[in-house]
Amino acid sequence: MKPYLTHLRLPFQFLLSPIFLWGYLLAGGTLNATLLVAYLAFHLFLYAGGTALNSYYDRDKGPIGGLAHPPPPPKYLLEFSLVWQLIGFLLALTVNFTVAAIYFVMFWMSIAYSHPRIRLKGHPFGALATIMLGQGILPFYAGWATARGNLDGGAAPGVILAALSATLIIGGMYPLTQIYQLDADAERGDLTSARFLGVENSFRVAMISIAVGGAGAVYIAATNFFWWEAVGLAVFLLIFLAAVMRWRARFHSQTVMQNFKTVMLLYACVTLPFLAWIFLRLVVATWQA
Repeated sequence: MKPYLTHLRLPFQFLLSPIFLWGYLLAGGTLNATLLVAYLAFHLFLYAGGTALNSYYDRDKGPIGGLAHPPPPPKYLLEFSLVWQLIGFLLALTVNFTVAAIYFVMFWMSIAYSHPRIRLKGHPFGALATIMLGQGILPFYAGWATARGNLDGGAAPGVILAALSATLIIGGMYPLTQIYQLDADAERGDLTSARFLGVENSFRVAMISIAVGGAGAVYIAATNFFWWEAVGLAVFLLIFLAAVMRWRARFHSQTVMQNFKTVMLLYACVTLPFLAWIFLRLVVATWQA
Protein backbone atom coordinates (compact mmCIF):
# COMPACT_ATOMS: atom_id res chain seq x y z
CA MET A 1 0.00 0.00 0.00
CA LYS A 2 2.91 2.37 0.49
CA PRO A 3 3.09 3.64 -3.15
CA TYR A 4 -0.66 4.27 -3.14
CA LEU A 5 -0.56 6.17 0.15
CA THR A 6 2.48 8.15 -1.01
CA HIS A 7 0.56 9.47 -4.01
CA LEU A 8 -2.18 10.76 -1.72
CA ARG A 9 0.35 13.37 -0.49
CA LEU A 10 -1.48 13.66 2.82
CA PRO A 11 0.79 16.31 4.44
CA PHE A 12 0.13 18.61 1.47
CA GLN A 13 -3.64 18.18 1.85
CA PHE A 14 -3.33 19.44 5.42
CA LEU A 15 -2.03 22.75 4.02
CA LEU A 16 -5.35 23.23 2.21
CA SER A 17 -7.27 23.15 5.51
CA PRO A 18 -7.64 26.87 6.30
CA ILE A 19 -10.17 27.67 3.54
CA PHE A 20 -12.67 25.05 4.70
CA LEU A 21 -12.14 25.95 8.36
CA TRP A 22 -12.34 29.70 7.61
CA GLY A 23 -15.85 29.18 6.24
CA TYR A 24 -16.74 26.95 9.18
CA LEU A 25 -15.49 29.48 11.73
CA LEU A 26 -17.31 32.44 10.18
CA ALA A 27 -20.53 30.41 10.05
CA GLY A 28 -20.38 30.09 13.83
CA GLY A 29 -19.09 26.54 13.99
CA THR A 30 -17.58 24.85 17.03
CA LEU A 31 -15.37 21.81 17.54
CA ASN A 32 -17.57 18.72 17.24
CA ALA A 33 -17.89 15.33 15.55
CA THR A 34 -19.67 16.76 12.50
CA LEU A 35 -16.69 19.01 11.78
CA LEU A 36 -14.32 16.05 12.06
CA VAL A 37 -16.34 13.93 9.61
CA ALA A 38 -16.65 16.73 7.06
CA TYR A 39 -12.99 17.67 7.41
CA LEU A 40 -11.88 14.08 6.81
CA ALA A 41 -14.23 13.74 3.84
CA PHE A 42 -12.70 16.71 2.05
CA HIS A 43 -9.06 16.69 3.13
CA LEU A 44 -8.29 13.03 3.71
CA PHE A 45 -10.40 11.61 0.89
CA LEU A 46 -11.47 14.17 -1.75
CA TYR A 47 -8.31 16.26 -2.07
CA ALA A 48 -5.98 13.30 -1.52
CA GLY A 49 -7.86 11.09 -3.96
CA GLY A 50 -7.88 13.87 -6.55
CA THR A 51 -4.14 14.29 -6.10
CA ALA A 52 -3.59 10.57 -6.69
CA LEU A 53 -5.78 10.78 -9.78
CA ASN A 54 -3.63 13.62 -11.09
CA SER A 55 -0.48 11.59 -10.40
CA TYR A 56 -1.89 8.69 -12.40
CA TYR A 57 -2.26 10.86 -15.50
CA ASP A 58 0.80 13.10 -15.05
CA ARG A 59 3.36 10.41 -14.15
CA ASP A 60 5.75 13.06 -12.81
CA LYS A 61 9.40 12.26 -12.47
CA GLY A 62 10.46 15.52 -10.83
CA PRO A 63 9.17 17.29 -7.70
CA ILE A 64 5.47 18.06 -7.47
CA GLY A 65 3.37 19.75 -4.80
CA GLY A 66 4.06 18.02 -1.52
CA LEU A 67 6.30 15.29 -2.99
CA ALA A 68 9.97 15.86 -3.80
CA HIS A 69 10.61 12.41 -5.33
CA PRO A 70 7.36 10.93 -6.69
CA PRO A 71 7.51 7.17 -7.20
CA PRO A 72 6.11 5.63 -10.41
CA PRO A 73 2.31 5.36 -10.23
CA PRO A 74 1.32 1.84 -9.14
CA LYS A 75 -0.81 -0.28 -11.46
CA TYR A 76 -4.20 0.37 -9.90
CA LEU A 77 -3.70 3.97 -8.81
CA LEU A 78 -6.63 5.20 -10.92
CA GLU A 79 -9.06 2.69 -9.39
CA PHE A 80 -7.64 3.34 -5.93
CA SER A 81 -8.11 7.10 -6.28
CA LEU A 82 -11.75 6.73 -7.36
CA VAL A 83 -12.63 4.31 -4.54
CA TRP A 84 -10.83 6.58 -2.07
CA GLN A 85 -12.93 9.56 -3.16
CA LEU A 86 -16.10 7.46 -3.04
CA ILE A 87 -15.42 6.73 0.63
CA GLY A 88 -15.20 10.48 1.22
CA PHE A 89 -18.50 11.04 -0.56
CA LEU A 90 -20.20 8.52 1.71
CA LEU A 91 -18.82 10.44 4.69
CA ALA A 92 -20.05 13.74 3.22
CA LEU A 93 -23.54 12.26 2.88
CA THR A 94 -23.63 11.74 6.64
CA VAL A 95 -23.01 15.46 7.23
CA ASN A 96 -25.82 16.96 5.14
CA PHE A 97 -27.06 17.15 1.55
CA THR A 98 -25.44 20.52 0.81
CA VAL A 99 -21.99 19.33 1.88
CA ALA A 100 -22.42 16.15 -0.19
CA ALA A 101 -23.51 18.19 -3.23
CA ILE A 102 -20.43 20.42 -2.97
CA TYR A 103 -18.27 17.31 -2.62
CA PHE A 104 -19.89 15.83 -5.75
CA VAL A 105 -19.18 18.97 -7.80
CA MET A 106 -15.58 19.15 -6.59
CA PHE A 107 -15.03 15.48 -7.48
CA TRP A 108 -16.04 16.05 -11.10
CA MET A 109 -13.92 19.18 -11.21
CA SER A 110 -10.90 17.10 -10.20
CA ILE A 111 -11.68 14.68 -13.04
CA ALA A 112 -11.92 17.55 -15.52
CA TYR A 113 -8.67 19.01 -14.21
CA SER A 114 -6.65 15.84 -14.85
CA HIS A 115 -8.35 13.64 -17.46
CA PRO A 116 -6.69 13.80 -20.91
CA ARG A 117 -10.00 14.35 -22.74
CA ILE A 118 -10.64 17.61 -20.88
CA ARG A 119 -7.38 18.36 -19.09
CA LEU A 120 -8.19 21.76 -17.62
CA LYS A 121 -4.74 21.66 -16.05
CA GLY A 122 -3.30 22.21 -19.52
CA HIS A 123 -5.32 25.40 -20.11
CA PRO A 124 -4.21 28.37 -17.99
CA PHE A 125 -7.58 29.99 -17.39
CA GLY A 126 -9.42 26.70 -16.97
CA ALA A 127 -6.82 25.51 -14.48
CA LEU A 128 -6.90 28.74 -12.49
CA ALA A 129 -10.70 28.75 -12.40
CA THR A 130 -10.70 25.13 -11.23
CA ILE A 131 -8.25 25.88 -8.42
CA MET A 132 -10.05 29.04 -7.29
CA LEU A 133 -13.37 27.21 -7.20
CA GLY A 134 -12.17 23.81 -6.04
CA GLN A 135 -9.69 25.00 -3.41
CA GLY A 136 -11.26 28.37 -2.61
CA ILE A 137 -14.95 29.20 -2.94
CA LEU A 138 -16.42 25.69 -2.81
CA PRO A 139 -14.50 24.42 0.24
CA PHE A 140 -15.25 27.71 2.01
CA TYR A 141 -18.97 27.11 1.51
CA ALA A 142 -18.56 23.43 2.37
CA GLY A 143 -17.24 24.60 5.73
CA TRP A 144 -20.12 27.08 6.00
CA ALA A 145 -22.69 24.37 5.23
CA THR A 146 -21.04 22.00 7.71
CA ALA A 147 -21.63 24.54 10.49
CA ARG A 148 -25.13 25.64 9.46
CA GLY A 149 -26.54 22.63 7.66
CA ASN A 150 -27.12 24.60 4.48
CA LEU A 151 -26.00 27.79 2.72
CA ASP A 152 -28.34 30.14 4.61
CA GLY A 153 -26.61 33.48 5.18
CA GLY A 154 -23.84 32.63 2.70
CA ALA A 155 -24.87 35.39 0.27
CA ALA A 156 -24.29 38.21 2.77
CA PRO A 157 -21.70 40.73 1.46
CA GLY A 158 -19.29 40.06 4.31
CA VAL A 159 -19.42 36.30 3.75
CA ILE A 160 -18.84 36.69 0.02
CA LEU A 161 -15.88 38.97 0.75
CA ALA A 162 -14.44 36.39 3.15
CA ALA A 163 -14.78 33.64 0.53
CA LEU A 164 -13.25 35.78 -2.23
CA SER A 165 -10.40 36.92 0.00
CA ALA A 166 -9.36 33.34 0.73
CA THR A 167 -9.83 32.43 -2.93
CA LEU A 168 -7.56 35.24 -4.11
CA ILE A 169 -4.81 34.09 -1.76
CA ILE A 170 -5.03 30.47 -2.93
CA GLY A 171 -5.29 31.62 -6.54
CA GLY A 172 -2.22 33.81 -6.14
CA MET A 173 -0.22 30.93 -4.75
CA TYR A 174 -1.22 28.56 -7.56
CA PRO A 175 1.18 29.77 -10.31
CA LEU A 176 4.02 29.78 -7.76
CA THR A 177 3.47 26.06 -7.16
CA GLN A 178 4.16 25.45 -10.87
CA ILE A 179 7.06 27.70 -11.82
CA TYR A 180 9.73 25.22 -10.74
CA GLN A 181 8.36 22.56 -13.15
CA LEU A 182 7.97 24.57 -16.36
CA ASP A 183 10.13 22.17 -18.39
CA ALA A 184 8.20 19.10 -17.23
CA ASP A 185 4.88 20.76 -18.08
CA ALA A 186 6.22 21.75 -21.51
CA GLU A 187 7.22 18.14 -22.21
CA ARG A 188 3.63 17.03 -21.52
CA GLY A 189 2.27 19.83 -23.69
CA ASP A 190 0.47 21.51 -20.78
CA LEU A 191 0.11 25.27 -21.08
CA THR A 192 -0.20 25.75 -17.33
CA SER A 193 -0.93 29.08 -15.67
CA ALA A 194 2.76 29.49 -14.81
CA ARG A 195 3.90 28.73 -18.39
CA PHE A 196 1.31 31.16 -19.76
CA LEU A 197 2.34 33.95 -17.39
CA GLY A 198 6.07 33.30 -17.30
CA VAL A 199 8.17 33.48 -14.17
CA GLU A 200 8.11 37.25 -13.62
CA ASN A 201 4.40 37.65 -14.26
CA SER A 202 3.66 34.65 -12.05
CA PHE A 203 5.33 36.48 -9.18
CA ARG A 204 3.56 39.76 -10.02
CA VAL A 205 0.12 38.11 -10.19
CA ALA A 206 0.82 36.20 -6.98
CA MET A 207 1.84 39.26 -4.99
CA ILE A 208 -1.08 41.38 -6.23
CA SER A 209 -3.60 38.61 -5.63
CA ILE A 210 -2.26 37.78 -2.16
CA ALA A 211 -2.15 41.47 -1.22
CA VAL A 212 -5.75 42.12 -2.32
CA GLY A 213 -7.04 38.89 -0.81
CA GLY A 214 -5.07 39.55 2.36
CA ALA A 215 -6.56 43.03 2.68
CA GLY A 216 -10.03 41.51 2.48
CA ALA A 217 -9.15 38.90 5.12
CA VAL A 218 -7.80 41.63 7.41
CA TYR A 219 -11.06 43.56 7.03
CA ILE A 220 -13.10 40.47 7.86
CA ALA A 221 -10.91 39.78 10.91
CA ALA A 222 -11.30 43.40 12.06
CA THR A 223 -15.09 43.34 11.75
CA ASN A 224 -15.63 39.89 13.26
CA PHE A 225 -12.91 39.58 15.91
CA PHE A 226 -10.59 41.82 17.97
CA TRP A 227 -8.70 44.66 16.31
CA TRP A 228 -5.35 43.30 17.40
CA GLU A 229 -6.04 40.04 15.59
CA ALA A 230 -6.55 41.99 12.37
CA VAL A 231 -3.31 43.91 12.97
CA GLY A 232 -1.46 40.66 13.58
CA LEU A 233 -2.85 39.19 10.37
CA ALA A 234 -1.81 42.30 8.42
CA VAL A 235 1.75 42.16 9.78
CA PHE A 236 1.94 38.45 9.02
CA LEU A 237 0.84 38.99 5.41
CA LEU A 238 3.37 41.80 4.91
CA ILE A 239 6.16 39.53 6.15
CA PHE A 240 4.95 36.78 3.85
CA LEU A 241 4.92 39.10 0.82
CA ALA A 242 8.46 40.17 1.67
CA ALA A 243 9.49 36.49 1.70
CA VAL A 244 7.91 35.98 -1.73
CA MET A 245 9.82 39.01 -3.06
CA ARG A 246 13.04 37.59 -1.63
CA TRP A 247 12.42 34.31 -3.44
CA ARG A 248 11.68 36.20 -6.64
CA ALA A 249 15.11 37.85 -6.45
CA ARG A 250 16.95 34.54 -6.20
CA PHE A 251 14.66 32.28 -8.25
CA HIS A 252 16.88 32.06 -11.33
CA SER A 253 19.99 31.27 -9.29
CA GLN A 254 18.33 28.28 -7.59
CA THR A 255 17.95 24.73 -8.86
CA VAL A 256 14.58 23.12 -9.53
CA MET A 257 14.76 21.27 -6.22
CA GLN A 258 15.73 24.42 -4.32
CA ASN A 259 12.80 26.33 -5.82
CA PHE A 260 10.48 23.41 -5.01
CA LYS A 261 11.62 23.44 -1.37
CA THR A 262 11.23 27.23 -1.21
CA VAL A 263 7.65 27.27 -2.44
CA MET A 264 6.67 24.36 -0.18
CA LEU A 265 8.18 26.25 2.77
CA LEU A 266 6.31 29.40 1.81
CA TYR A 267 3.07 27.46 1.44
CA ALA A 268 3.53 26.06 4.92
CA CYS A 269 4.44 29.49 6.31
CA VAL A 270 1.29 31.12 4.94
CA THR A 271 -0.93 28.21 5.97
CA LEU A 272 0.13 26.96 9.41
CA PRO A 273 -0.08 30.26 11.36
CA PHE A 274 -3.49 31.01 9.83
CA LEU A 275 -4.60 27.46 10.61
CA ALA A 276 -3.40 27.77 14.22
CA TRP A 277 -5.32 31.04 14.65
CA ILE A 278 -8.52 29.50 13.25
CA PHE A 279 -8.16 26.51 15.57
CA LEU A 280 -7.70 28.75 18.61
CA ARG A 281 -10.77 30.73 17.53
CA LEU A 282 -12.75 27.48 17.29
CA VAL A 283 -11.56 26.46 20.76
CA VAL A 284 -12.79 29.79 22.13
CA ALA A 285 -16.13 29.47 20.28
CA THR A 286 -16.57 25.93 21.65
CA TRP A 287 -15.77 27.04 25.21
CA GLN A 288 -18.25 29.93 24.95
CA ALA A 289 -21.04 27.82 23.45
